[in-house]
Amino acid sequence: METNLEYNKYDEIFTSILEKEKSILGFLSSIFNFLARRTDFYYVHDGFHTDMGFPPGVAEELVIKVLRKCDPKNWSLDKDEINNEIMCSTVAQEVEVIAQEDEQEMENVPEISKENAESNSAVKSDIKDNRSSFPEDYEPPLIVTQKNSESYNGAIRENYTWSQTIMDIDVTIKLPPDIKSSKDLKVTLNPGDICVACHNGDIILKDKLPFKIKTIDSFWSLSENRLLIHLEKVQERWWNKLLNKEEEIDLSKIDCSRPLNELPEDSIAKVRELQWNQEQKLKGLPTSDEIRNIEILKKAWNAEGSPFRGTEFNPNILKK
Repeated sequence: METNLEYNKYDEIFTSILEKEKSILGFLSSIFNFLARRTDFYYVHDGFHTDMGFPPGVAEELVIKVLRKCDPKNWSLDKDEINNEIMCSTVAQEVEVIAQEDEQEMENVPEISKENAESNSAVKSDIKDNRSSFPEDYEPPLIVTQKNSESYNGAIRENYTWSQTIMDIDVTIKLPPDIKSSKDLKVTLNPGDICVACHNGDIILKDKLPFKIKTIDSFWSLSENRLLIHLEKVQERWWNKLLNKEEEIDLSKIDCSRPLNELPEDSIAKVRELQWNQEQKLKGLPTSDEIRNIEILKKAWNAEGSPFRGTEFNPNILKK
């Protein structure tokens, strides 16, 4: 592998970042934050719309491969050989998008079926008794998403644009050039309607809203000859239009995802478990369901009436 020459041209840029961040962690955070904000690196496609992002797990696999590629111990390897390994791994991951369904937990513990035995035989037999199926202190990697477009989940209209999350709406309105300060405007935000007018009475924007807003939590400000209005929704729902007279947007085409910290606690726990299971699969380690199954098997191993009672626990014999 060519070690330095081909990447020397970036040294000045990276050195500058490293000096400002003052740590390797800060440096790497800057790199991945850039990928999150300016590329589709973190976008996980569903196997149908493959023009953006990667299948599940491929982005992480690429990072691991590049990490190994840049290890000084591997500099003696052929560059094409390493790049080939990265590309082949990516293709393999794409094939695995059609994933196998997770096998169900055993319903009857004393009765060890062949199907469950085959499932559990794949689990490493050296799992410790005190190992929990899912670590409570697990924190998934922080993924920063870019959602600051003025028309994100909204629309661009002739004199204004609007964007939304499930909880609020941001409106950007173009103002006449003679509007210099807030004194030149009169903005009225009511629960069911909105009105923006010049101080002389000329209407810039006025209409009823399709749903109610919280006026006490809504506000507006001026920025570079633009009026910025923030509206808090009364109900958590997606709006198909900002104003009643406006053409509706197709809600089936917007990004309906929500930040993890906005979900109920039980949903957050489930999402984190799914993320942890995905990481376990990529590492070739058992998932939480597989760990739970093996723990159930251990309890049943020495249970009354078990043919394995008194023998050393060994799930591998179940596949015979």
